[in-house]
Formats: sequence, C-alpha cells, structure tokens
Amino acid sequence: MSYEIKSWPRVLKLASNDTLTCVAPLRDLPGKRMVCKGEWQDQPVVAKIFLDPGHGKRHFNREKKGIDALRETGISTPPLLFAGTAENQNPVLIFAELPSPQTALQLWQQAADDTQKTELLQTLLSLLAQHHQSGLQQKDLHLGNFLFSDDTWYTIDGDAVDSSQLGTPLDLTASLSNLALFFAQLPPDSDDLIANVLDSYTYPRGLNSHQVITQLTEQLSVVRTRRRQTYVKKSYRTCSEFIRQDNPGQIAIYRRDCDTERITELLKDPDSLIERGEILKDGNSATVVRIPHPDGDWVIKRYNYKSFWHGLKRCLRPTRAWRSWGNSHRLKISDIKTPKAVAVIEKRLGPLRLGAYFVCENLSAPDAQSYFARDQLDEKDSAAANLVTLFKQLHKLGIHHGDCKATNFLIHQQQPWVIDLDAMREYRSRDTFLRRYQSDRHRFLANWQCDLRLQSWFVQNLPS
Repeated sequence: MSYEIKSWPRVLKLASNDTLTCVAPLRDLPGKRMVCKGEWQDQPVVAKIFLDPGHGKRHFNREKKGIDALRETGISTPPLLFAGTAENQNPVLIFAELPSPQTALQLWQQAADDTQKTELLQTLLSLLAQHHQSGLQQKDLHLGNFLFSDDTWYTIDGDAVDSSQLGTPLDLTASLSNLALFFAQLPPDSDDLIANVLDSYTYPRGLNSHQVITQLTEQLSVVRTRRRQTYVKKSYRTCSEFIRQDNPGQIAIYRRDCDTERITELLKDPDSLIERGEILKDGNSATVVRIPHPDGDWVIKRYNYKSFWHGLKRCLRPTRAWRSWGNSHRLKISDIKTPKAVAVIEKRLGPLRLGAYFVCENLSAPDAQSYFARDQLDEKDSAAANLVTLFKQLHKLGIHHGDCKATNFLIHQQQPWVIDLDAMREYRSRDTFLRRYQSDRHRFLANWQCDLRLQSWFVQNLPS
C-alpha cells in the first residue's frame, strides 16, 4: 500500500505506534518518495517517506547505508532519529531538522563576487577531499547535497553515497570523475576559479595540482556535455519537475509547479487564450501574445503553417515549439538566462504534427537594440560586457543560436536573457560549430551598424 500526502498538515502513523506530523513538503517525487518538514516526538524534523512499493525498501536501505558510512568516517550529516516503517509499511527515515540551514547552492547564488565564491569552493573541496580520502563518493553530486548550519557543513542524501570502497581512498580516475561532476554544476564562466581553489582538494589528498587540472579540464567538458544532454532528455518526460500528458490528438509537457487551474485552461484550448491575449507579434510563421495574470504573465508563441505544403513538409519533424522547450532547458542547465519555460503543446494526428505552442514566463525588459539606443545610460558598458560573456559561454559549450538579431536578447538588470530558441542547436563537432558560430557572430555585429563605436568594441571582444 502506497501512502501519498494530498493535504497539509497530515498525520502519519508509524509502525512503532507513535506519529509523524508532516507539516510542509520539501521535495515530492510522486509514487517514489516524499521529503517533508514535520514534527515527531515534540521536535522539528525532516522526514523522508519511500512510496514506491517495488523499490522503496531498496532505496531506504541504500539511504541508511550511506548515512551510516558518513557517520563512520566522521563526516557530519543530520542526526538520524528514526528508521522504520509507517503503519502501511512504507519505509520512513526521520532526521533532526538543522537550525536555519542553507544549501551550498543558495550560498553560491548569494555570493557577491569571485572572492566569496572562491572561499565557498575551497571549503567544499576540502570536504570533498575528506569524502574521497575515506573511500566515499556521491554519485549524484550537486551543491544541494551540502548544508551549512551553525558553522558546520553537513552532507545529505545518503542514497547517493557510494561506500563500496569505504576505508580505501579513491584512485585518481574515480576522484577526477567525481571532481568533474562537482565542477559541472557551476556555470562555465566560473571555470577560471578552478586553478585558484584546487589546492584545497589536492593538498589533503597528496596530489599534484598541475597534473590534476589538465586531466580535470578534459573530463569537465565531457561531463558537462553529458549532464546537459541528460537534462534536456529529462525535460521531455514525466519526472519530479515536469508532467507529460499523451492524449489522443495532443501531447503536452508542463512544469509540475504550475497552477492547476491555469495549466488546465491552457491545455484545454490554447487558441482561446491567445484570442484574449495582448498581441506582441502576429506574423505568418508565428503568433505571439502576452497573457496577463496576477501570479505572473505568460507569453504564448503559436507556430503557424504558412500553407498546406509548408505544413506537410514540417509535420514529420519535431516542431519549433518542441525544440524551443528542449533548448530552454539546455540554457537553464548551463546557467544561461532565458525566460522560464512553462509548457509545450503539440497537436497530433497519429505521427503527424499539426500545430504547436510554446509557453514561457514573461520578462518585461527592453531588447538589446532598444537598450543600447537609450541616451545617458551609465550601465551600457556593463551590459555590453555581459553580452560578450554570454557569447563566450555559448562558444565554449558549442551552442549555435541561429538568429542573433538584437531583438532576441533582452537586457534585464544589465544581464542578457536569450529568447527565440527554435533555431538553436548544440553541435558535437567542434569544427561544424565554429563554422555555424561565425554566422551568429556576423548577424550579431550587423545589429550595430548605427553605432559604430559599439560595433567596434564587440568586434574586438567577441570570441572569434
């Protein structure tokens, strides 16, 4: 019997005859596991409830084994208060709630400059060196698995801890692979920090930083590409972040955290919403509208067929909306700003794609052309430098935008946000990408023919 929490708070009776009060969800993987804040024996706790009737017990045992390994090696992890089952036999782990915890990811996002980022990375690498020297590695290593509370760093998510080599330091190959996974979580423009922080890992491990960084750089590119591709594929299926619905005549994918009423209205009749929206663009190939809402406006882009033959030619290929959805998440995982994708809808007739809609959050910001045309704008130099940084990121990752007109870059708080993603493509071949990149670069520079000073600056600073 599987236990799903539908309302909050909710009391869960344990097999030990006491109760766990689940107060608020922290993470929900429907049918698999639920992590929630709660109360147990008059103390604040965090509970992990394993819901999968087929694999829940295995994940429970793996989580507990990882926690025990962390404790055995002296690595701090939140105290485990209870390991057992609910009355309905769902496995349950209950941990003491740490006071005012912050994840390493939150601290990274709050870092004001490279100095603070460097200090954070040095601390985390020292902790990672302790893991590896003890024979432990996190298979799902990310910044959310480290918590800071009361001047102490804690490692969480025992399910991801591989303790098969407990007591034997990891060899160089395994260490580099795990290190590359760690650095792959960070945006590519942070790679310049690696050389400054690597000693925090190599010194306690007795390794040579110069030898390690060469091999690490090679592995990092591979891991980052694999991580990006995995996330894009994940965005097309039901998981903790997205819901996919395959119905006769329509396939839709949308964010799990969407308001139920809004998403239901969208899926039922997107054209009706478009008719009521504010038109931003009404062209032959696409209609773009803004849908106002108190909880945040949406932008819907409907891809139109220009003619019967145009539709026939495209109906067997992934739609531009479908590609926009994947590319939105390609940028997200790469820490490149783009308005958050909300949903994608494809109208289908068997294998034929008859129409498509891409929905994202609205960002009220001027495009780059309008932004740089303004007079007496003190932040222009900073915004221009940030645009160059964006192009360097795309260049490093091998991502070709495909339509680099200035209106496809919005400037918000001096930072560029990329839109119009349906022509974007990531290339495995570096030579092919470099040829495609030249067209992106040429098109972007053509935007500034009326501002030769700015154009000249971009010519000198954009990757060539």
